[in-house]
Amino acid sequence: MQKYEFRYLSQEDILSLNLSYADVIDAVEKGMAEFGRGTCQLPVKIHTNTRPLTYINAMPAYIGGDQDVTGLKWVAGYPDNRAKGLPVTWGLMVMNDVTTGGVTAVMDATWITAVRTAAVAAVTAKYCKVKDTHSMTIIGAGVQGKFNARLIKMVVPELKKIYIHDLYPAAIDAYLKKMQPLMPEVEFIPIRSDAERQSAIDDSQILLSATQRGDKPLIYCENLHKGMLGIPLESTAWDGKTYTQFSDRFICDDWNLVKNYLDDGKYTDGLDKFINNHQILGKVINGDACGRANEDEFVIASSHGIAISDVAVGNLILKKAEEKGIGVMLPLMEETDILR
Repeated sequence: MQKYEFRYLSQEDILSLNLSYADVIDAVEKGMAEFGRGTCQLPVKIHTNTRPLTYINAMPAYIGGDQDVTGLKWVAGYPDNRAKGLPVTWGLMVMNDVTTGGVTAVMDATWITAVRTAAVAAVTAKYCKVKDTHSMTIIGAGVQGKFNARLIKMVVPELKKIYIHDLYPAAIDAYLKKMQPLMPEVEFIPIRSDAERQSAIDDSQILLSATQRGDKPLIYCENLHKGMLGIPLESTAWDGKTYTQFSDRFICDDWNLVKNYLDDGKYTDGLDKFINNHQILGKVINGDACGRANEDEFVIASSHGIAISDVAVGNLILKKAEEKGIGVMLPLMEETDILR
């Protein structure tokens, strides 16, 4: 048997590719669209939880149609890692050859997870925002707060103001220092009090929460107004009644995954209102479902993260790495007689 090798890509290898965020958004949108056509395979996430409030997920997917790619993300989320100087979310992405099943690449999944999550939110905003979206409020000044600001602005060019709030004032200051030079065309406004937070939400057409799971919700019905897009990256950050009583339209990446989280109690009021009346993002992209019926609707988009987007971005990375010769080729096997 001939020697078989795969490409290994570290986080720094991936960053050196200088992938365009526009290309990432496009790849995620096309992957979601294919999922909406029913040509993909998406097993539900497999979880292990070694400590409270942690997870390690196995996330495989196959994207069919013209893309014909497959892979698996093995990703962990450990909030206490902040105090240890380690990433909260990290893992590996494995890409496979669809014709042989052979591993073609193993790569860091930290950047993939960060950018694909924001790309899904950006695609959602593209199809579900109101026409004049001039302001957005982001709650959570961490990695997702930063990535979402950057990518959503790309699909919402009319966005002029971003209000930013966090429990930790130092996190807000660090956010402003990082983001304002990157996006000088946007006015970043810090939220330092509850009154300022409510005023920001009142002025915003998008409200995005980018926080870890907490002991109680951060957003309640009385905080919201119609004609808005709500994006909870963590569903429990929003009180259950914001889904069942206030929202007019429910968008999700995958209803089967939503049902899993529903069974786990992450929608405290249930989702009876949307059992037969939800919209899948891929179908919205394809024009087979409506992302917003009118400017007065409150649309809530609850995407828990599916491997379709990870595989789409992983494939984008692998193609660019092969083109540029980036990464290290590592041997996997050569012998056929392995009995010893």
